[in-house]
Amino acid sequence: MSQIPREFIQLLLARTELVNLITNRVQLRKKSNNNYFACCPFHTEKSASFSVSQPKQFYHCFGCGAHGNAIDFLMQYDRLSFPEAIEALAKLTGMEIPHESKVSAKPAISVDMYALLANIAKYYQTELRNSEHAIGYLKKRAITGSVARDFCIGYAPHSWDHLLHTFGKTPALKQQLLATGMLIKKEDGGHYDRFRDRIMFPIHDCRGRVIGFGGRILEKGEPKYLNSPETPLFQKGHELYGLYQALQANRQMKRVLIVEGYMDVIALFQHEITYAVATLGTATSAHHLQLLFRYTSEIIFCFDGDQAGRTAAWRALLVALPLVRDDIQIRFMFLPEGEDPDTLVRKEGKLNFEYRIQNALSLSSFFFQAVSAQSDLSNMDGRARFISMAKKHLDQLPAGILQKMMFEELAKKAHIDAAQLTKPQRIASYRNPAPKARAPSSLRLALTLLVQEPQLADSINEAMPAVALEMPGIELLIELIENIKHYVFPNTGALLEHWRDRKEKKLLEKLAHAEHMVPETGIKNEFLGAITQLKKLIRNQQIKQLLEKAGRGELSSEEKQLLHELIHTKEYP
Repeated sequence: MSQIPREFIQLLLARTELVNLITNRVQLRKKSNNNYFACCPFHTEKSASFSVSQPKQFYHCFGCGAHGNAIDFLMQYDRLSFPEAIEALAKLTGMEIPHESKVSAKPAISVDMYALLANIAKYYQTELRNSEHAIGYLKKRAITGSVARDFCIGYAPHSWDHLLHTFGKTPALKQQLLATGMLIKKEDGGHYDRFRDRIMFPIHDCRGRVIGFGGRILEKGEPKYLNSPETPLFQKGHELYGLYQALQANRQMKRVLIVEGYMDVIALFQHEITYAVATLGTATSAHHLQLLFRYTSEIIFCFDGDQAGRTAAWRALLVALPLVRDDIQIRFMFLPEGEDPDTLVRKEGKLNFEYRIQNALSLSSFFFQAVSAQSDLSNMDGRARFISMAKKHLDQLPAGILQKMMFEELAKKAHIDAAQLTKPQRIASYRNPAPKARAPSSLRLALTLLVQEPQLADSINEAMPAVALEMPGIELLIELIENIKHYVFPNTGALLEHWRDRKEKKLLEKLAHAEHMVPETGIKNEFLGAITQLKKLIRNQQIKQLLEKAGRGELSSEEKQLLHELIHTKEYP
């Protein structure tokens, strides 16, 4: 495994101009000072509430709350993962990504492997145009030319070595074909093509790069569908067929329908249902769901209505339970016997098929339906079994409103008090709790100004006293000052990047766009004034702590000297 050095990420942000990056995707207009505004690209609105600050290198939407630096923008707008966003910025700035190497057994991924698979996909498309047999099959399946083009459908010739002779002319190229799973090695040392006489479905990652293939046999034979093997580029449990095309067709994905096959996705897409994806010969995994949650808040599983389909749906539900949040909806759609999405949408059309989607079972409805079917709720023994089975699974849900409501529904169905299903809570004391210490306004002002103007740290000549204080946030202020002086963050975006994986990041992001009402010409004086006030508060707390210790007769000689100095400083500033 390798990690991208923090120093490189900071340098990458320093060389990236956020306004230019966003302007290439969103039309910005200058409105006041150094801020640019636009209608937010992350939610529908008529007024311009999306603000981009050039000095801070930070964007914020006052409508939906979207915010961040250049990396965050690419992650949200282009729907990239963190490493992918770094890679995209590096490409834009012409920088090469260094890596801090760690021990790993994972094979290296070469850029040439992506290029090779892209060229093979084009080769298969050319072969399709030259094969009346393959074209006839697609016409029989009523696949239009435009959809075949959108999904880059091709044809692997009926030959054992067509691909080998075209792309494997040197030992190095043969090795790449093997690494990408396109060749199979013989026992005698020779090689032959993995895919022969099959309709070829290129599998794309979220960025549109070909990472593998699925092949459907034209005549009778087994296996009917054949997928690329696991390779450094392609892991079946992580990828979804059609996701790239769905992202291209939908700027905002209201929902995603998970089906089982390539032809299901293509047929639905052809009927303008452009939000279907398919697993690749595996059951839906946690990786699949976590990937989809980056793009949508509603997932509908589509299964056959027979017992096998119900069993598969139950397994999918168990995978989903630990990942469900209150802002996410998961539903289950069951098809009539003998139908699949491909055949059903062609019979019923888009409107009727989408009506079925809209009436799919909610996660809670399917859950209780499935568990109830395994117990007799007409007697106490059956209800006890029902409670035991249901509770075991509901405990997997993250704590929140959905879990609470499902426990309440369980209690209702079992005819018991909901309080009996939850863990006993410690009885709260009726004594008035001690009031929580609140951060003084001077501390919040200092934090806000420092986050928005990191260079202010250079104006502090004396270090802040590092002592244990009852002042929430003072440790963060001290750490901010020390880090800014050490790493030299040029703007807010770079500063926040340093805290990406820290729990304090949310607070710092909130401060980054907080209104402080300080005129630009007075920011430095206000900041230094707040720091001076904080030092006085720290000094007063130190005096208080030492006096309390003196009252108990526990002061050391060094502490007595410190107390004398602090009191003297207080009386004679």
